[in-house]
Parts: sequence; structure tokens; C-alpha cells
Amino acid sequence: MNRFQRLFAGIGAVGISLSSIAAIAGQYDAPHKWVDSASGKTYVYVPGQTPDAAVSGFSSEKAPTTRVLTLNNCGWGSFTKSTTSPPTNITGANWPPTSGSAVTCTKDAAPATTYTASNTSPVGTIIDDGTKLWVKGGTGPGAVTLQITASGAITTKANGCGFVRVTTSTSRPMTTFKIGATSYNLSSLPTVTSPMICRKVGNSSFTYVPAT
Repeated sequence: MNRFQRLFAGIGAVGISLSSIAAIAGQYDAPHKWVDSASGKTYVYVPGQTPDAAVSGFSSEKAPTTRVLTLNNCGWGSFTKSTTSPPTNITGANWPPTSGSAVTCTKDAAPATTYTASNTSPVGTIIDDGTKLWVKGGTGPGAVTLQITASGAITTKANGCGFVRVTTSTSRPMTTFKIGATSYNLSSLPTVTSPMICRKVGNSSFTYVPAT
């Protein structure tokens, strides 16, 4: 791995074999997490990045937010999709959406007092017209409460050793995240007992990986 050199603290301690050292080092070669017992915070480490360069295609789901959607006379409501934080899930309707046209709601000819929608799909349907998401929340005017989970870009760059560290938080729990086309689940990441550390010596950076 470019510019990586692993130096093990306590490598000369009795009982640490070369195979054990190799196994320990392997834990740090892929995305992993570390829990700081003092603060209780969980940190996600992503190695294998270009040193001192921005990590492209890095995104994570944000914490769900509540949205009350007003429904028209046909029971449809809509909201504009964010181009930077598009929804990845909606609780309270049937995710994922299906592609379709914007839904219109037209009053029927007098003396009727009813309305007819251009889309008569059942309650819970979500239509994606490319710009907006349309939700069939009922059979008439009113409102529907939705829990919307969206994905947000993580703007960061790798350190001189080629890894990044991201702190999980309430607003960005890192439950799932992506780097390029590869997806990861926080719950599936291996947990290390101690974090790796990047130290710069002169013009070079070195990764220190604990041996225990």
C-alpha cells in the first residue's frame, strides 16, 4: 500500500508470533470501526485511499427526518427531490418508487363534486417523475406523515497515510455508507480494539498499528 509502513507497538513482547501480527494487521486493511470507551463514540476508518486526496463518491445515509405532506383532493402529495441528498427510503409509504409522470388531479364535470387523478394507484404508492416524488397518502384531501431517509455526501480527504476517519453522530449515524459503487453496513464492519494512527516524519507518513 503506497506510503504505508506498519510499526507494531510492543512487537518484541513475549508470545506475539508473526502469524498473530499478520492477523492483527489484516484487520486494518479494510473498512473497520473503533469504539472509544472513554467517550462512547464510534469511529469508522476507511483505508486504501489516495494519500492527501479527496475521497470521491463517499456518501452515507442521514438520520430519518419527519415530513408532513399535504394531500390534494385526490389524496396525492408531492415534494421535490434533493439533488445532493436524494431519499433512500420513505417510511409511511411503499418504497421504492416507480417511474411515472407527474400526477394531476382534476375536478369532475358539474354537478359532480368529485375529483379524478391521472394516476389511480392504491394508497401507499410512490411515483418518481424525475423531479418530484408523488405519494398517494389517502383518498382525499388531508395530510400524511412520512419518515424520510436521505443520503448525503461526505466531503473529506485521506490523510498522508491514505486512510480517513469519520465520527458517527446522531445526524450521520453511518448505518450504511458507500464509496463509489461499494456499499457497507456499520453493523458488519469488524471492530478493532485500538485505532491506527498516522504520523508524519519528515516528508513521509507512516501508519502505526497496535499489536494488541
